[in-house]
Amino acid sequence: MLKDVVLTICEYSQNHPYWTFIVVIILFCIYYTIYLPVTSPLWKVPGPHLYRITKIPYLNHQRKGSWIGTVYNLHLKYGPVVILSPTEISCNGSSNFINDIYLKNLPKSKFYENFTNHGSDNIFATLANDKHKNYKKIINKLYNKSNIFSFENNTRTILINTTRSLIKVIYDSSINGKNPDNHTLNSNFNPHGKSHKEPNWYNKSKQIKNLSMDVFTLFGALAMDVVSKFELGENNGTNLIENPKEREVILKHRQVSGMGFWTTLMPQFFWDFAANKIVLQAFKDITNFQIQLYEFAEKNYGKNGKNLTTLETLKKNGLRGNKAYSFLSDNLFAGHETTAVQLCYLTYELSRPGNANILKNLQMELFENFGKPQDSNDMIIDLEKVDSLPFLNSLILENSRVHSSIPGAEPRVLDKDYHIDQFKIPIGTTISCLPYALHREPKIFPKHDEFIPERWLKYSEENEQQYQERIKLQNKFMMPFGKGIRMCLGMQLALIEMKLTIANIYWHFNTKLDQDWCEIEPILKPIKLGLVNCGENNYDFEKMTMFDFYTINPINDECWLRFYENS
Repeated sequence: MLKDVVLTICEYSQNHPYWTFIVVIILFCIYYTIYLPVTSPLWKVPGPHLYRITKIPYLNHQRKGSWIGTVYNLHLKYGPVVILSPTEISCNGSSNFINDIYLKNLPKSKFYENFTNHGSDNIFATLANDKHKNYKKIINKLYNKSNIFSFENNTRTILINTTRSLIKVIYDSSINGKNPDNHTLNSNFNPHGKSHKEPNWYNKSKQIKNLSMDVFTLFGALAMDVVSKFELGENNGTNLIENPKEREVILKHRQVSGMGFWTTLMPQFFWDFAANKIVLQAFKDITNFQIQLYEFAEKNYGKNGKNLTTLETLKKNGLRGNKAYSFLSDNLFAGHETTAVQLCYLTYELSRPGNANILKNLQMELFENFGKPQDSNDMIIDLEKVDSLPFLNSLILENSRVHSSIPGAEPRVLDKDYHIDQFKIPIGTTISCLPYALHREPKIFPKHDEFIPERWLKYSEENEQQYQERIKLQNKFMMPFGKGIRMCLGMQLALIEMKLTIANIYWHFNTKLDQDWCEIEPILKPIKLGLVNCGENNYDFEKMTMFDFYTINPINDECWLRFYENS
């Protein structure tokens, strides 16, 4: 019987090839668009039907720089659990998801395999929890708060001296106008900057003092100096703050970072095809920059006081050459970029006319605790006191909520079946929370798109218990550094670096948006995500639109502020 059916089908196919082809295509479409989705355990998970069939929408939105906004809108439309692709879901709206996915340490997805460097893995790119645990044991203690703050280590000196260099550069370049800090204006590695459309915009108003500085690049240089000296030794790191002509390497890092879609989600062949001459040159130059740093450090042994540097610690534990360099490059890349984003957006917020009261409250706190600077050489150097300032801390928290450096999902893979209400999510499914959405949960953060640092302080109508309970709940929904055992190792270094920088800047200066760079909107408007929200790209809030990708940056890769000495 079966043999007869097969023979009949074969005979029909030979006699009617055209119709056979049509039938096969129809059956193929039915199988992939109806049968597989309907029989999938994820069939009932809310979301667009197309997302159950193919990963194409996922990839296309990532390519266009619109995926985070898309996932956020999916949650607004469909609820706390949505389907992203035939094998992936996103969860939002409950801290239970954060606990189950991150605090219980689910394995990382293969997304992270693409963050290797120099042909070797590192602590961030490692998927297996056991291997990650072994890597973390090697270097974890170097990054804990007690070691960073220790007077027996050099980190304190690195932070203070680098901040001192920053303040000096601001005095020379902006306040006094002696050495305009505009070396990166016309760089080929800054193709989104205003200078490529309007070459002569800089200082159109012909000021001789209080000149404008691109703080995004400036803070990238600051952070690179700090992290490179921390990783390699105080005398083995960069000095980009003091050598502005060398800061082009920060712009090159952005070009390579902007290729994230091709790096993390597509085969290497496509990266090679998509990368233009600027990106290829940037990648080559960055690799040379890194190797030269590491080779210099290899020849000039450096300690971090009582502790070894990261490089020497890795070598001591058998990780040498490219195996060690992969760790270092990962730390240099992430350690400078994310900190630069945070400092850039925070100084931008403090420069907006509508946030004048916020700036006033910060400076009041600084003057009450440290007096006023007597001259340009005065510095706030008390790390412990800076770390304990309530209003400064509220600024850091709110900035990391609204302008999180990494708003993109942190994908994990289920190692067993997971039940969400009526849904049974099978083992092997990729699952994640979206920090951008968690940070905007309206029940937790009223007026969630607005920059309101006071939400981290005690309200007048609250007692201490109510305040502590509210803050505890808010912190449950915060993921600026990740969550769980795989969260960012450099968190404590980044936090005190940002606090010390902001404290010293606003102890000495006020900042204002450069009216030559942008039109200034006096009424506060929320900073949106994605190119579709940048409008005409004229007003400050348009220019500071956040690029929609795993990590963010201003869409123009710049932010020009003028500095004014406090009276």
